Amino acid sequence: MIDLHTHSTFSDGELTPKNLIELAIKNNINTFSITDHDTLLGNKEVMKIVKNYNINYITGIELSAKVDKGRMHILGYGIDINNKELNEKMEILKNNSLYSVITLLSRIKKDYDIIFNTEDILNMLNQNHNLGRPDIAHLMVKYGYVSSIKEAFDKYLNDAYAKTRKTSKGIPYTECIELILNAGGIPVLAHPKTLELNEKELLTLIKEMCIYGLQGIEVYHSSHTEEEIKLYLDIANKYNLLISGGTDYHGPFVKPDIEIGTGINNNLKIKELSILNKLKK
Repeated sequence: MIDLHTHSTFSDGELTPKNLIELAIKNNINTFSITDHDTLLGNKEVMKIVKNYNINYITGIELSAKVDKGRMHILGYGIDINNKELNEKMEILKNNSLYSVITLLSRIKKDYDIIFNTEDILNMLNQNHNLGRPDIAHLMVKYGYVSSIKEAFDKYLNDAYAKTRKTSKGIPYTECIELILNAGGIPVLAHPKTLELNEKELLTLIKEMCIYGLQGIEVYHSSHTEEEIKLYLDIANKYNLLISGGTDYHGPFVKPDIEIGTGINNNLKIKELSILNKLKK
């Protein structure tokens, strides 16, 4: 099987890169990628140990693009993880993630009177990964405000994010694509459904993104329905885009319904992807 979309402890996943690789092998995955959000640290850890494992590893990253509606992520595959420009941008994005989390903490305190003690906040801010809403969700569970990560997002964090997104310091998708291309990688639009666009709007956007160098689309994802998969396959054919896919596995706590390699209730078992043919060249 193939799984080109997973997250480690260096972004918002629960397993270390080493544990992720071992889990992938245990679950009969032979082509694999860790695509942490806005950081290369997980991949750098992998490259120290991957030669010890019988697995085809593809370097990856998932960059967050600033949009007014929905969520846009750009995956990059086959990137040079030592690329100077990309590494410098990751340092900037790490600082941006701190700013975003502090802004969200202020918003949920104001709107919902949700407060954490200073020690827990400092411990979170000093973590060796890019911070995000899951970090705040973990604290909400710890303090008993919610019983699960999903509840934290549904009741508080989605709303707080919507109210603070205009002041967030994200980067435009054009820059995401350029960073990936300059690092020798293949830029891929991740889980298109999170853009929250209708079919016409999506087609218009993808046509524009292709002008700036988009090369692929994540057709297969744990959240995609059969109808959506068919739509994204049609779009890939229409715009000559490479096909990619993965589960978006985070671990048993953050996204408990998603299993590595097989997605939600075995809705994914990817055996072939056109992007791999390009990566082999």
